[in-house]
Amino acid sequence: MSMFRGKKRLIFAVFASYLTFISYWLILDQTALDENHPTKQNYPLKRQSSQGEMSDENELAFDWSTTRSASESKHFTPPSEALDPNSAYYGNIYKDMYGHPVRNASIYGNETCKVDWKKYFPAIMTSLKKYEVQNPTRDPAAFTSETSTVSLQTSNKAFKVGDVLVAHIQAKDRLNRSKTFGGDYFRARLIRTEPNGNLTDGIACNIKDHLNGSYTLQAPLLMAGTFILEVKLVCPLEGIAGFINFTSMRNNKGNFFQAILQTNETVECNMDLNTFDGYEKTPMCDYGNPRNGETWFCVLPPSRECSPITWLVIDKRGRVPPFDYRIKYLQIYGNVAQIVGSGTQIDVSLGAFNDKSIKVTDLPSVYLHQGNWINTLSSKPIPSSKNFHECLEHKTVYMFGDSTIRQFFYLFKSKFDLELYGPDNSKVWQQPKTARSKEGKSKITLYYRAHGPPLGNPGPPSSRPYITDSIDGIKVENESQVYVIFNIGLHLLQDETSLYVRRLLSIKEAIIRHHKSFSNSKFIVRGMNVVETIDEWLIMRYETLLREIFKKMTNVFYLNLWDMTTVIPLNGYHPTPPVLDQEALLLLNLLCET
Repeated sequence: MSMFRGKKRLIFAVFASYLTFISYWLILDQTALDENHPTKQNYPLKRQSSQGEMSDENELAFDWSTTRSASESKHFTPPSEALDPNSAYYGNIYKDMYGHPVRNASIYGNETCKVDWKKYFPAIMTSLKKYEVQNPTRDPAAFTSETSTVSLQTSNKAFKVGDVLVAHIQAKDRLNRSKTFGGDYFRARLIRTEPNGNLTDGIACNIKDHLNGSYTLQAPLLMAGTFILEVKLVCPLEGIAGFINFTSMRNNKGNFFQAILQTNETVECNMDLNTFDGYEKTPMCDYGNPRNGETWFCVLPPSRECSPITWLVIDKRGRVPPFDYRIKYLQIYGNVAQIVGSGTQIDVSLGAFNDKSIKVTDLPSVYLHQGNWINTLSSKPIPSSKNFHECLEHKTVYMFGDSTIRQFFYLFKSKFDLELYGPDNSKVWQQPKTARSKEGKSKITLYYRAHGPPLGNPGPPSSRPYITDSIDGIKVENESQVYVIFNIGLHLLQDETSLYVRRLLSIKEAIIRHHKSFSNSKFIVRGMNVVETIDEWLIMRYETLLREIFKKMTNVFYLNLWDMTTVIPLNGYHPTPPVLDQEALLLLNLLCET
């Protein structure tokens, strides 16, 4: 009898342990969908520095060491094709990791986006505070308008080559009243055209905001002739406030994206979904990049299975077009327009030119003279006859970014008669491409890789490598001959700006990592173009962030295209000849001089 009781107790103990085990896993499963559960607090959004402050530019802002995929990545073996220099996928060592979930479904907090971008724009932030006080009702009559004026400092002065043109801009509202705070975005150029309308000479003007409604315009007079001073109000401060609200307050997710999962389900995805109306408490699948902290979320599908993404495309299923805000903007703030006094004629005669006597804040990098672009600092033309074949021989050039950097890749492929390798890109334009010299010719190697999501073109996740991963995947044989050119921005214009800043800081960290092992590799940041559209201020904001975040870095150079396209603004995002050819010459000269 006692033996039977002992067996009964043993069976009961085993059964109780089993129930405890099952209950434990049920609790864990429940906590996966409970955002307030303590385990959710382990989602590391920012890493603290040794001083206890949140890290920013000098450290990666995210630590993914606790994620499931981060631990798995320690044992990750890159695909052989990514290690073979003859493969079109060479360097894409992490491509097979893209599109795979890194967490179970849960609800994530909106802290993922909190990186301060406004500190790079102190003047605008100061002006916005004054705007809030002086026009709390947002009275449109008080908005800055084309009634603003520009006038020369000395109207009857006889200008000579070597002088500095100085003019004053006074911002005025729609009732012709002078504004008392700054922040407006004006753009100015000094140009000369032929009778047939061809632009032969031009230089970008520098504009200083005094934060009181007045601005000072300066331009060095480097050429003789009769010029026209053109000044445009691109975006009033009130419009800038609207853009900041449009992006920062998440009234729009930027572009809508949809993913097709391995389960054949279609779901909506983006860098940040949970902070938008209708998604605050929606369970998400996390498809982020555990190596660099980049976020990418998709709505949990009906199957409640976070299966791999097989295809990603912009979602156009009955949505309001993402650029619909343009219509609203035009109705409220108006279009780009010349201000009163724009079109003033400036006569410049030859004089004793001494370029050292010119004192202008932020000299433009280039100017146009008789149809040729001149380097402002050296006063020498940008050469078009230099033997670039010889310069690029034995160099390996990596090009990472969107379709505007891909334009350079295909232009160089054509100019240098290179052979093209890589998967078909007739349906997926961002597929990786490699271009090499034909046998028996000078050895030149070019690689093109797109940037990570968001990218507004359809394709599998593997076609969207993160720039940070591409940098980490570079295999260096001769570091003095490695050049990396990258850009990013146009596909993120409508997204929360903090996301863009974080992306740039991640790239900066990747460059620092690379330079610890290969200090002589050269990096070139391709700047943005002036595009004459109401989006221009958004582009200018990213241009400013690019310059600020990558300045003063050793062996990191900036390809300034802003000054060139201020003289010849683009009508679309993609430059066309002859501007594309001139930008390529600037890039080639930078490649050959660094």
